[in-house]
Amino acid sequence: MATPAVTFLTSGHQDFWPCFSPDGSEILFSRRAAGTWELLVIPAAGGLPKSLAQSPLPVAATRANWSRQNNRIAFTGTSSREENSIWLINSDGSNAHELQAHGLSKQVFYPSWFPGGQQVVVMDAQEMVIKRIDLNSGAAVTVTDHKNVLTGMPSVAPDGKWIAFAGQKNLGQQYDQTKNSIWLVNGDGVTRTVELNPAQGRAPSWSPDGKRLAFESNRVSANGVYAIFLINRDGTGLVQVTAPVLNADHPVWSPAGNELAFSARESVWTKDRGIAVVAIRN
Repeated sequence: MATPAVTFLTSGHQDFWPCFSPDGSEILFSRRAAGTWELLVIPAAGGLPKSLAQSPLPVAATRANWSRQNNRIAFTGTSSREENSIWLINSDGSNAHELQAHGLSKQVFYPSWFPGGQQVVVMDAQEMVIKRIDLNSGAAVTVTDHKNVLTGMPSVAPDGKWIAFAGQKNLGQQYDQTKNSIWLVNGDGVTRTVELNPAQGRAPSWSPDGKRLAFESNRVSANGVYAIFLINRDGTGLVQVTAPVLNADHPVWSPAGNELAFSARESVWTKDRGIAVVAIRN
């Protein structure tokens, strides 16, 4: 199957979890360095990456999400005690601080902004549910029903009415993220799978117009490696974007909707992972 040409913006490191700036000019990502994870930014057109933070962060910084409304960045901060919480930082790298919230465990990941810029959803990995956090009050409200579904990474739709997430039906099993498929939940807590006959998939990301989702899946690999796919929100129109040789993951859309960024390996001969981009036809 022919797949579009991929351009690598970084190489020679362990680079993961990209996200575009609100104007699409930069890509923010996490790099493994000196025993921790740092936030870096690189021009979306290519160039040299630079540190985001004005001073070293007291936590390892991963899984960032950039608000288009208030130009703030939310990310997962991992402490020396291996506790994971949500942190906020300004887009100029200033004022990094932990979000003070209640109703969360100490294992919280993958913040995703609501369009108003005053709320985020997260995966609470201790309870295996999606929670919605109000930044003003600090209150966290559970969105999904643990008795029904075990949850992974969430992604808020551009209109804020739906949340896509990686999940699996709760049949009493231990959670295994490799067994996830792509689900949706609305504001009333109603959940459903995107595909009528769900196949493996995780790390969903909404297109800017809310009509499609990008996600990673190993469904075409006998060796468990990942490729990027697109699918319409109604479960139709599945398209494979990258070849399995890249073992690509965590795709995100550009604000214009004409490009995806993701983490991938350049060949089967390297363990390094770079940030890559690929053009998408609207």
